[in-house]
Parts: sequence; structure tokens; C-alpha cells
Amino acid sequence: MTNRKPILLSLLALVFIALVGAGFIAAGNVWKKSEADAVGRNEIAANGNVQGELYTGDPRSEARIVQSEEERLVYVRTIASAARWRVDGLEGPYRLHTGATNTLVLPARTEPYTTADLLQLAPDTFKQLASSTYMLTENIVVLPGATLSFAGGEGITVRMQSNEDAFVSVVALGGSLTIAGTEESDVAITSWDGSGADTDTSDGRAYVRVIGGHASFSHATVSSLGFWSGNTGGLALTGTDTAGTFQDAPATPEPVAPAGARLLPEADLQSLGDQTELDYSVVTAGIDNLTVKDNAFGLFVTNARDVAIRDTAITGSLVDGLVLHRSVKDATITATTSSDNAVDGITVGRSSTRVDLLEVTASGNGRNGISLDGQPLADGPNAVGTAVVTYGGNRVLKSTLADNGRYGVELSGGNNLRLTGNTIRGNEVGVVVNYAAESVHIIDNEIRDQRRQGIAVRDAGANADIRRNTISGGDTGVYVRDATATVTGNTMTSLSGHGISLLGNVPGTEVTGNNVGGYGTVAIWDETSTGALVEENELLNWHPAPTVHSVMNSVFQPLTFVWLILGALLVATAFTRKRHLRVRTIRNPYEERVPLTALSRGIVRIDDVRKAQ
Repeated sequence: MTNRKPILLSLLALVFIALVGAGFIAAGNVWKKSEADAVGRNEIAANGNVQGELYTGDPRSEARIVQSEEERLVYVRTIASAARWRVDGLEGPYRLHTGATNTLVLPARTEPYTTADLLQLAPDTFKQLASSTYMLTENIVVLPGATLSFAGGEGITVRMQSNEDAFVSVVALGGSLTIAGTEESDVAITSWDGSGADTDTSDGRAYVRVIGGHASFSHATVSSLGFWSGNTGGLALTGTDTAGTFQDAPATPEPVAPAGARLLPEADLQSLGDQTELDYSVVTAGIDNLTVKDNAFGLFVTNARDVAIRDTAITGSLVDGLVLHRSVKDATITATTSSDNAVDGITVGRSSTRVDLLEVTASGNGRNGISLDGQPLADGPNAVGTAVVTYGGNRVLKSTLADNGRYGVELSGGNNLRLTGNTIRGNEVGVVVNYAAESVHIIDNEIRDQRRQGIAVRDAGANADIRRNTISGGDTGVYVRDATATVTGNTMTSLSGHGISLLGNVPGTEVTGNNVGGYGTVAIWDETSTGALVEENELLNWHPAPTVHSVMNSVFQPLTFVWLILGALLVATAFTRKRHLRVRTIRNPYEERVPLTALSRGIVRIDDVRKAQ
């Protein structure tokens, strides 16, 4: 029994080693799958309330102020539509009392209204502080047929009141707004709290908005404007909204009529509230050499057509940089930069179609460089009868998308979308196609040094054509999960996980003719996928890396187990033999032998024998 104990211990040790090896293999498989599926567990929520987490203002108070601003504009629109015929002797610009500040209304005329006109119309509320600096302390509304122009050969600066007492706005309500400087000197529009730009949005902030008219901005700088909503976000180009009801602030003292334009008595306006003529037209715009800094929303556009933006820079927005929100059609954005914004650099929202982004740069933004959302506005019967259709026809061409917090480009739904000739680097994931986006073409792009995947196509209904891209650095080149993709003719180098990963049901997916190089676990991982055709890919430049999974798989083979068992038996036998020898008494092998001298008298000398004779 004593001799069997070491053998049993050896066998138990072998069982333990086998269990540990199996555990390592299982853990390696789990690690490997989770590595390939890492994009699905991104630390930043795909559509979470990022704005609410990052925005530093006061949601409740700012939302109330937004509603109040909408009601004020509806009130002005209502009165303006009927005042010309109902108020005796009304000629030219006039004022309306609208709460904490008056609103100067500029009706139609042939010549644009200029800073010189404002000095005459509003000497108390539009003051010249220096040769080219002005202070505005009341709201301005520009009606259809009128144009307000802030222009100056030497450049001018307009400071808009924005403090805890009140803020003002400039709104083209069907009219046109021009802000035009020169190559040597911009025209600057900014908020002003008495000592500098207003950085507190909790009590509202000055803003500029064009509703249903035309905007022309050139060689201009707009900074530190806007709060909470896109419409009041700083610099907004919007179509006409639906009507509401303006409610003046209670217990407001009777206003004192300022010099200049006539202040219409409220008593003359009581019967005009039901005579609204709403203009539902869209806004148009031409913008070049515009700089937008530190707005709530950098530049917000909705319900617009034929918008052309070029050579524009948008930075430091509290939410998104350039926002093409809803129903923006036939827009061209060229040579424009949107960087260091809190959320997305450029967003193209649902129902916006035929938008071209050419040679734009979106870098250093908190979430995505560019977000294209082509999903339907409704997914079934709804209160307003919105059609269930997807949108698309949008393109990103020859652009740079770098160092953004999450994705370089995200294509969420939609169809006929194209990414061609772009440089995409240093993002969490380069390109993401999801929410059943279809007919997506990702061709001839340089995608490098993403922290996870170069291109990811995922979730049912999504499909993409991925061709002739150069993908280098990062974990995985192309990742397809429960979607369909054609991955052809791409060159991949310096990848550390997989060249191509296929997971789940990927019907109709083809992976052919790609040159895949790197130093990772497996060049093309498709062991857990179904429905894919993988053939004729060049894998000579792929060098498998020694990982825990690969090492354990190579060690724990059947023949390895046989040798381990034989080795363990030899060790056990040697151990047992040594223990057995240690128990026995060590004896002298010659102890039963006696020297010859003991059997004789010893040495006999010949002389002694002779004497004895």
C-alpha cells in the first residue's frame, strides 16, 4: 500500500494538468470570440443620451426659454401678416413689445438694411461703441422681401446682449440675412455679457436664425452663440415651423417707446391674433469662409435645399458641429472642417438626401466624425401619416476623419451610400454600417490605426460592398456580424487580431481576393459563421502570434498527453524505487568475506622454517 501512494499522486497530478489545459482552451475560445465581437460592447453607447451627459446647461430652464422664443416668433409672424392693413399709417420698420426686450421688425424693401440704417432706426438699442464695433440690445426680425446686411470693407464686430437679465436674437423670418466681410477682415458676431462672450447657457444666450429665407455668409466669424435646441443653437438655418401662441410675461410694465422705429400699441394688436399667414417654405443658403466657434450647435440646418457650404471651420460646439437635421436636400459641403466638438463633427439626419461631403475634415470630436442616418421617420402607422421609407443618396468623398472618440463614419440605415477616397485614422472604429443600411459602397479608402476594427458591418439587413481599401493597424481589418458584405481586393497589413472576422449568420457574404497581413491569432476568422464564401485570399503575410489559446492548443494534443503519462509513470517509478532503497539497511557487500590471513598463520619467513628443521 505504501508503494502505491506515489503512483496515485502522480495520476491525480496528471488529471489536474488535463483539467487545467481544458480550462485554458475553453477560456481561449471565449477570449477569442469576445475579441472578435468587441465592437458590440463599445464603451460609448451607440445612441445614448450623450448630449445630456456632456451638456453643461440647465435642461429645464433652457427648454422653457426655447418654447418662449418659439411663441415670440409666432406672435411676430401673426402680427406682421396683418398689421400692414389693420394699423393706420404704418410705414417702414416698427417695433413690437415682446417680453423682456422689444423686437424691431424690418419689412420688405428694395435696398438692404445696413448698420447705418440700424443706427437711425434703433439709436438706443444699436449703438456704435468704436469705429467698427456695435452693441445690439433688442431683437431684430427680418420679414419676407427684406434683407439685413452686416458688411464692412474693414470688418465690423456686432456684440449681442446676452446676460442674466436678457438676451437678444437676429431672425430672418422669411427674409434674407447677409454677413459679409473681406479676405482681410471678417465680420464678427458674438454674444456679450458686459465683460466678454457669454459662456452660461442656463438663462438662454443670444442667437442668429434664418427661417424660410436665404442666408449668405462670407468671411464671417460667429462665436459663443445659442443654447439647448438646434433652432436656438447659435447659427440656425431652418424651414418654417408650425404656429403656437405667444404669451407675454405677466406683470410686465408698460414699455417706453424708444427712439426710431414706431412701437405699435398692444391695444391695436388684440384682434390680429387669428389672422396668421404661415410660410412653410424651405431655407436656402450660400456659405463660404465662415468660422464658427463655441456655439451650442455649431451650424444647424433643417428643411433646406440647395445649401452650399465651403471653406468653413466649426470648432468647440457644446453639442454637434455641423448638423443637417431633417429634410435637407441637394446640399454640398466642401473643404469644411468640424473639429473638437463635444459630440459629432458632422451629422446628416433622417429624411436628408443627396448630400455630398467633399474634402471635409472631422477630427477630435467626442463621438463620431460623421454620422449619416437614413432610417425611416416612422416604422408603422403614426399620428401624422409619415411614410415608412428610407433615405439616402449621400456621399463622403476625399475626406479626412481622424482621432474621434468613437467612429470615423457611422452609417445608420438608409440606402445608396458611398464612401470613396477617404483617409480614416485613429478612431475607435473606422467605418460602421448598421441599422439595415443597404447598398453601401466603401471603396478605395485608406483606413489605418483604428483602436478596434477598420470596417464593421453588423446586424440584420445591413449590407456593404467593401473593395480596394487599404487597411493597416488596429485589431481587425473587416468585421461582419449577422449581416452581408462583399469583401474583395482589399490590402490589409499590421493587424494584431484578425484580418477579417465573420460571426453569426452572414448570408451572401463573399471574401475573395484580399491580401491579408499581420501578426495575430487567425487571418480570417469564420469558425462561428454560416453562409459565407471564403476563397482565394493571399495569407502569406500573416504570422500567427503566440497567444494563450494557441499555446495551450499546441501543448494539449493527444500525443502530448501520451508522453506526459509516460513521463509521469517514469517519475513515479523512480520516486517509488528511491523510497524503497531508502527504507532498506545498507550493508557492506564484503562483510561475509574474510581475509586470507585469517585462515593461516600469517606471513612465514624462510629462515624461520630452516631453523625449525
